[in-house]
Amino acid sequence: MERVLLNYGRFFDAVVGDALYFEAPFFNFCIDHGKHVIAVIKGDQRALLQDAQGLFAQVRPGLWDEPRQLTEFWDEEGFTSAEGVKAPLRVLHAHETGTRRRRIAKEWLEDIEEHDWWWATTFPLSQLPSRQLWKAGHHRWDVENDVFNTLSTHWALNHCFKHEPTAITNFVLTLFVAFVLLQSFYLRNLNPPRRLHLTLIGLGDELRLSVRLSAHRAPWLDKGG
Repeated sequence: MERVLLNYGRFFDAVVGDALYFEAPFFNFCIDHGKHVIAVIKGDQRALLQDAQGLFAQVRPGLWDEPRQLTEFWDEEGFTSAEGVKAPLRVLHAHETGTRRRRIAKEWLEDIEEHDWWWATTFPLSQLPSRQLWKAGHHRWDVENDVFNTLSTHWALNHCFKHEPTAITNFVLTLFVAFVLLQSFYLRNLNPPRRLHLTLIGLGDELRLSVRLSAHRAPWLDKGG
């Protein structure tokens, strides 16, 4: 965090982390540097969790009703029971009930799934509404799903091309830069109709082919949008 703040301090306003980052020194470090924090609450923060559970048991939840998922949520500010944290915290609890379709033996089956999530944050409700906080908390998993999983599966992140520390570091950093540039081009430069006919992986394949075959023309260019 010290290195990131030094080099990229103006590029972000908040840090989102899992329960590992819910520690007073980390929260206080971010607060001292003018950054908000969103972190998952688990059993290690028993006092805060019990405090929030007691309050939420007396409050009717809000509701988000979406296709295939119903979410009940509780969101309150002013909790001071997180030991060592120098600022009052806000707690959001979401109980999600959704359906998941699976194909088994050539038949579609639907399962009911329920999940409970707890987040603590330094963001005041006036600055970050409940729904945006809920989305930000879930976007924490984009690091695993959209970065490490995609890079390992499709970009050879888990392959060591040269067994030398500097070479490994340079390869990984170059791969990250290429991936971020590709995502930025895909999300910012391609309009939605064109993205309907082209996945991010497909775009990477087209760019790779265009380097190898100068006469290659991407087929999605003629599909409109």
